[in-house]
Amino acid sequence: MTEDVDNWEEDLEEDAVIANVIKNLNIQKQHHYSEVHPSTERVDSVTLPCGHRMPADYVVAWFKYYLKQKNTEFFCPGFNDVQRKTCGENLSYREICQLIPLTDKQREFLEENLAALVARRLYDFKNCPGCKSHVERRDRSNLCVKCIICTANMKRTFYFCWNCRREWKGPNNNALRCDNNGCGQRAITSDPLKPCKPEMKREMLRKEGEDIYPMKDKSPDRKRLALLINNVEFKHIKDRTGADKDERSMEILLKGLGYTVVTLRDLTALGMLAAMRDFARREEHVQSDSCFVVLMSHGDASGICGVFDSPSSDDEEDIFQTDNIFNCLNTPNCVGLRDKPKIILIQACRGDKEGGVDVQDGVPRRRRGKEHREKDFCCLRSCTPDTVSYRNTEKGSHFIQDIVEIFNEHACQDHIEELFRKVLKKFKEKHPDQMPSKERTTLSKRFYLFPGL
Repeated sequence: MTEDVDNWEEDLEEDAVIANVIKNLNIQKQHHYSEVHPSTERVDSVTLPCGHRMPADYVVAWFKYYLKQKNTEFFCPGFNDVQRKTCGENLSYREICQLIPLTDKQREFLEENLAALVARRLYDFKNCPGCKSHVERRDRSNLCVKCIICTANMKRTFYFCWNCRREWKGPNNNALRCDNNGCGQRAITSDPLKPCKPEMKREMLRKEGEDIYPMKDKSPDRKRLALLINNVEFKHIKDRTGADKDERSMEILLKGLGYTVVTLRDLTALGMLAAMRDFARREEHVQSDSCFVVLMSHGDASGICGVFDSPSSDDEEDIFQTDNIFNCLNTPNCVGLRDKPKIILIQACRGDKEGGVDVQDGVPRRRRGKEHREKDFCCLRSCTPDTVSYRNTEKGSHFIQDIVEIFNEHACQDHIEELFRKVLKKFKEKHPDQMPSKERTTLSKRFYLFPGL
């Protein structure tokens, strides 16, 4: 698990290098697709070639998700009622441009990342450890690479190792490793998530037996899913600076707990509803034992803000009701998760009462809300009704960061409600201006995560 995280961090670094190279190549990008819809026009929904109609922002968010997975192809996330599975029909970037009026910022992001992924397949770029310039490796069978800039500056031939990125030691033709200590060995950092010991799990099952939700053992047949929606950039209200830290921390935690994480950014209320509906119908839930849904956005007493929401009463509101989460995942609408724990985490304000000095995840709005009951849910919200939720622009929110810390340390032995109790206790001690709230919890048994097992 840790190795996967390390690989991802390295990939991000190398992609940034490649994207930088592509950006400086003076490529003439074709923007004629925008003539179909001006980028200033808002299109709420589009019909894909497969026939599925869905919010435009939802389609763009999925395309970004696939790019993040190093995939240049987009597949429709809608549910095929005939085949009883996710549609999966291919959609190209060209088709997206024809269907959706992408903003200049969206187009730049998508094109640069597409170019970086294509370049990664065609070329091999890395930073020279000496001059830090971008160097292309022409011979992929040789780890010994010459930097012409360092060679000219040092007035001697300078080679470096493509693997460990240190000055080369040893024979100049070597596909496996140089003679630097540790070359060829990936450094494995310590994993913050403490694993559950098999004997501890057996003892818990022996003692509590029928009072524990059945959990599948770790295997290729187990298909755990988590949905993470993170609204960062808004049209009419302040962006949620620092929310990327929460996203990264939560992704690492959930992946460590064995969940495949679907991360979608910057959705409207319609987009969030579409995401919940499609997530609830994913066929993987049948082979799962639980799920996580994490929503991070601005919010207030009326609900969770979509990216088009505005504090002005003259503008059309863009508010997602939390009831939709429970409606989509309830017994009749999500058969695959019937009798299985569904954990909901919501980082968003629920009012405008101030309690501290950090950035607030909320905007003033008029009150509105609904409520009903379901089974096998456990929902933890970042604050109590009518109050604000705090986020540090550099470190992320208290709520998400404290959850990650508590889970890393105690998920190996505590069930979910005890973990949440410890989160509340930490807030009482460390963040007295804010208090998370456990709501609409209908778990009839204890839910242990058994990390690593």
